[in-house]
Amino acid sequence: MFSGCQTSGHQETKQLEAKFNGSYQSNVLGMLSLQTYDHYTRTLTSGYGFYISPTLIVCPFNLVQGAHRIKSAPLQTTTFTDIKGFVAYSLSQNCVLLETANKNKNFIPIGKNIIQPDTVYQLLRKNNQLFVFKTNITTSAIVDSITYWSTGSQLDEGKPVFSLNHQLVGIVVDKDGQNRILPANNLTGLIMHKSDKAQAIYDLRTKTTKIYPNYKTIKAFRIVTNMGNIEMTLFDETPEYRDNFIKLVSDHYYDSLLVHRVIRDFLIQTGALDSKNAERDDVVGWLGPGYTLPMKISPQLFHKRGMVAASKLPADRNPHNRSDGAQFYIVSGRVFSEDELNTMEKKRGVKFTPEQRLIYTTKGGAPYLDGDYTVFAQVSKGMDVVDKIASVETYNVDRPIDEVRIRTIEIIKR
Repeated sequence: MFSGCQTSGHQETKQLEAKFNGSYQSNVLGMLSLQTYDHYTRTLTSGYGFYISPTLIVCPFNLVQGAHRIKSAPLQTTTFTDIKGFVAYSLSQNCVLLETANKNKNFIPIGKNIIQPDTVYQLLRKNNQLFVFKTNITTSAIVDSITYWSTGSQLDEGKPVFSLNHQLVGIVVDKDGQNRILPANNLTGLIMHKSDKAQAIYDLRTKTTKIYPNYKTIKAFRIVTNMGNIEMTLFDETPEYRDNFIKLVSDHYYDSLLVHRVIRDFLIQTGALDSKNAERDDVVGWLGPGYTLPMKISPQLFHKRGMVAASKLPADRNPHNRSDGAQFYIVSGRVFSEDELNTMEKKRGVKFTPEQRLIYTTKGGAPYLDGDYTVFAQVSKGMDVVDKIASVETYNVDRPIDEVRIRTIEIIKR
């Protein structure tokens, strides 16, 4: 049930407070709203966490993984401040400890000998009023050798759960797709093993217990679209891009995304997360997985027809010149004359190799992109499908009028 609460004038609350140093009012002061952002400071997700010491915040791991930056604010306020970084995490518990520069004396202490209570509550602040949601613990379950508690009601992830004497019971996390309470005593292990120096939030993106396929077992990838299939192979010369693509495909990141950008005689582009559920007139192509990759230019991997390369934002929004973590384009290209290549060399201050000149004047490509984008793969089958997609009618920043959608990307094993 939901109910408004006032500490004064509530006899039952006063009696309970005498048994434990806490109250509705003091506990809510230790709770936080969290906002995550990607590398370009675009909003990703929002959620909750709470202080368990003056400078340490605990929140669900899955809330912040993949983010480049996190900001926190007291509940129902807009006074957001930056989180310094993380100091500990537990994949098995789906929890992470964050360090903040701002100290909070109203942190929520972890008690000792926490036992499973019958009734627990969560707090909600709305329109400057404090509300209490009470519910009963119905079951307990052991997952990965840890005992979790469940209630008959859906609770807010990341928020603390309290017993009726206002003692911290635990934090609500998603565990195996279930809304569960992780008992608070499990958080002491995180504190004991925390690092002395906060690490970049960005580094959490690589933390996982999932085992991904080894690149040596993969022959190719099949991009299944509503206009046909395209097969591509990855280059070992760009191992970070190779392994990142394997991870994204294994996690089904590309499923249902649009080929959102098409330019005839040039390229087709996909991988933007904001294209999955985009309406016809929505501007898409700006949302990636929340991280970027460093440029990796290999001279022998140039933009000939059929090459696959990583997209990136323009220089004014990408000061470190990094590639998007997921978006890529396939070069359909065109054939260039010797005179065009000569003019390009003078204008860009580059020198094409004999091999490049031969390919660009016979098979074609996009020579003006060489040296500026990371080429990490090549189409091995299905260039007729690439050409068909590259020829569709477009509108609104090169977006196809009729949707071209990736149904899935399949891994072809050796």
